[in-house]
Amino acid sequence: MPKSRPRKNRRQGPPRKQSQPTAQRPAKPAQSPTATKAEIEKAHEEAVASATESDIAALSIDPRPPELDLDGMWKTTQEARALFRAATQRHGELSEELKTQQEAFGRKHAEIEERTSKLNTDRQDLDERTTRLGKREIEIREREADAERGFEDKRSAMLAQYDDVIARRREVLDKRESELNGREAELEQKAQQVARQEKQLQWSQDALEEQERDLNSRVERLIAGQQEEHQHRLSAVEAQRDQARKDRDQHAAAMQQREEADRRFGQRSPDQVLAELDQLKRENEDLLSQLAARPDADAIERLAFLDQEQQSWQADRLDLTRQVSELKRSLAHALRDAGEREVQRDRIAALDSQRKLLHRAHEELRAEVDEIISRGESQSRFPACIDMDEDDELRRVAQTAKSFGSLEEFAHDIRRRIAQEGLYYTEADIRSFIGGLAMGRLTLLQGLSGTGKTSLPIAFAKAVGTKASVVEVQAGWRDPQDLVGHYNAFEKRFYEKEFLKALYRAATPRWEDTIQIVVLDEMNLSYPEQYFSDMLSALELRQDEQRLVLMTHAVSPAPRQLQDGSRLPIPPNVWFVGTANHDETTLDFADKTYDRSHVMEFPSKPERFDAGSSEPRPPVSFCAFQDAFEAAVIEHVRRAGQVQDHFDEHLRGLLANRFEIGWGPRLGRQIERYVPVVIAAGGTVGEAADHILATRLLRKLKNRHNNRPEHLEDLKQTIVGCWEELEKHAPPAKSIPLLDAELQRVSRDDGGAV
Repeated sequence: MPKSRPRKNRRQGPPRKQSQPTAQRPAKPAQSPTATKAEIEKAHEEAVASATESDIAALSIDPRPPELDLDGMWKTTQEARALFRAATQRHGELSEELKTQQEAFGRKHAEIEERTSKLNTDRQDLDERTTRLGKREIEIREREADAERGFEDKRSAMLAQYDDVIARRREVLDKRESELNGREAELEQKAQQVARQEKQLQWSQDALEEQERDLNSRVERLIAGQQEEHQHRLSAVEAQRDQARKDRDQHAAAMQQREEADRRFGQRSPDQVLAELDQLKRENEDLLSQLAARPDADAIERLAFLDQEQQSWQADRLDLTRQVSELKRSLAHALRDAGEREVQRDRIAALDSQRKLLHRAHEELRAEVDEIISRGESQSRFPACIDMDEDDELRRVAQTAKSFGSLEEFAHDIRRRIAQEGLYYTEADIRSFIGGLAMGRLTLLQGLSGTGKTSLPIAFAKAVGTKASVVEVQAGWRDPQDLVGHYNAFEKRFYEKEFLKALYRAATPRWEDTIQIVVLDEMNLSYPEQYFSDMLSALELRQDEQRLVLMTHAVSPAPRQLQDGSRLPIPPNVWFVGTANHDETTLDFADKTYDRSHVMEFPSKPERFDAGSSEPRPPVSFCAFQDAFEAAVIEHVRRAGQVQDHFDEHLRGLLANRFEIGWGPRLGRQIERYVPVVIAAGGTVGEAADHILATRLLRKLKNRHNNRPEHLEDLKQTIVGCWEELEKHAPPAKSIPLLDAELQRVSRDDGGAV
């Protein structure tokens, strides 16, 4: 509490008029100064007693009354009035806060009753499923009674285990139900503390519902799995029994045939009988052969003589063969030496001729290199940029339209001018495109081929009096040099590509106050996170810090716009629009690119309308365009805050807990720019919020393998239930169809799995 300050020479009340006669004052009952002072001091004490220390400190009030004089009494009265007004205002605020808390408590109480009723219904459904499971169990036991006795003990153990699982699950359900009843009783007793415990209660309730649903699904899966396992085992046992019976009959017939054969062959096996027959046949054939081939005595003697002669001839033949081989080797060595000498002579002649040719080529190449070096030293390092610096047309400042009416009139006019080119877009698409230009420097246009993705930025540039620069992305791009160009150190020249030329041209006096569009056609043929990485990083910086590094060292002479001879500032009047088809030849954008861009999806069949005719006009001023954006942001900043609060209050926790989707300050900055401009262009806050929700948050739900139908349905109901806070007359036209499509996909996948 502030200390009392001296009151001498202080006149905070109105000055007294000493010359005013007493007869001119209003007539009222006479009252002594002492009584008046007492009443004032009493009122002052009551005001100080009812005031807080913050009120006294904020108003710089001395709790002790001053000395009796007119100035002091007037000041004390004013201080008492100020304290009473502060107390009255605080009482009103507390009343409103209490009323709000009571209403919130009533809503939460109704939600708890509704969830309790739902839990009772789920428990009844579980009891019904348990009853059906009991009937199914009886049928399984009746069928298992017909199986062999060897499986009785195993089946009984499995059924006992199954009963134990069911009992434990029921105990868990009863325990969860009792815990829920206890939490409900605590909530009813703590009605006065509901404001501080609201978030904790919501989290506890969500966790309980999640556990309950998980428990139900686990019980159902366990029951279904064990039933199916019982059925499979029973079918397997029956099949084994039938097969065993067939094998037994076959073995019995075979044994009977074998016994009959053993009796016929004297208890010998068929293999033994066949082996004996084969042996006898071979012995008979050998004897017949020996008898037919046996020679007489003269023949035997002649054969012995011929054998000796043959051995002598073979020895002579080996000597001759060895001599012939030695002669052939000597001849081959001589021929090889002669051939090698001929080859060496030919090779020497060829090398001499090649040396002469290489010497002549070397001289020509040296002359060419000297010419290139001299030409490179005389020409500019950036020829295209230098030519633009010297172009008189680009150095002449263009006349631009400084005023184009409101953003709503501008959007209607742009739509008509584009339609006059034979391209038709909805008003919402034009508003969204303009809002995307206000939100950031990068826009992604997605949709089926032929829906006008590339045509829109080109037609928009023409409608605002400029010409878009189209850069066709190639599938092999992996480096920023593929987009911007590269420096040839040998020729000492930078080969500027169309992207770099467009940036440089946009900053020339002719175009610096106009709206410039650079179209990256088929942007996802390669990874933008690779070839567009420098631009993605630069666009995140402040405008005065956005630079594109072209060289590692300064060059001279350098184009006028290059800073330090190596860096090109990114002009603020340039927007980048990327088009994307999604098929087997393209790649998906990374979240890094999506989060930094404005995304639009185009319909397959645009509707036609009568565009009329428009008078030609000068290019729209970039500065006027930016001023219109800033004016819209200032005018509708409260609506942008409403969208942010709506997302934080109703969707942040649900998306984070169920789907692991979150957002940071970048989304808040984008909402602050996008929502006001869409509203100023003739849209609604619901239209703008729906587009942000669908393209920036719900887009991440597409084709996830872990999406659950009940979670998607809860998210859909939450969005629909609270949407009236933003838009009372129109549901979210983009977010709900996206969720419905994902629900159908998940349901179809689950059905296929079953």
